[in-house]
Order: sequence, then structure tokens, then C-alpha cells
Amino acid sequence: MTSYLLFSSPACVPCQRMKPLIAQESIAADVTVTDVVAPDDLFEVLDVTGVPTLMAMKDGREAGRLVGMKSQADLVQFFEETA
Repeated sequence: MTSYLLFSSPACVPCQRMKPLIAQESIAADVTVTDVVAPDDLFEVLDVTGVPTLMAMKDGREAGRLVGMKSQADLVQFFEETA
């Protein structure tokens, strides 16, 4: 099963703009996205250097990553490819 992590920061305007879109598309894809807010040790552990970063994890390994502002179509494709 794939799990999804959204790395963000409260001060990040793109993060705040992406969150509702990610929430909407995660519901449509029937997946759960966990918000990881800076500062958090997972940023360093998973080598996340920019926000927003949406990461798919399968069996404890990274299965995909989207960084920055993305379109609704990008999110739909990401969830389909990583499910």
C-alpha cells in the first residue's frame, strides 16, 4: 500500500495554495496524505530540500516525488502512477 507525505511550511505561500488541491485530489484517489510540517526530522532523513513536496512511499521506500506548485492534472497523474 502506498502512503503519501506532504512536506510543507506554514510560511510557504505555495504550500498553502496546494493543500486544498491535494486534499481534493487525495479524496478522489481514495488515498490519505499526511502533512509533515517544517521543522521535522523527516525533512533531513528523506532529503527534502524544498516545499511543497508531495512524496509517495511504498514498503518504506520512495516511490515518487512532486516538488513545487503543480496542476490538478499533475496531481491526478501522480496519484494514478504511484497507487
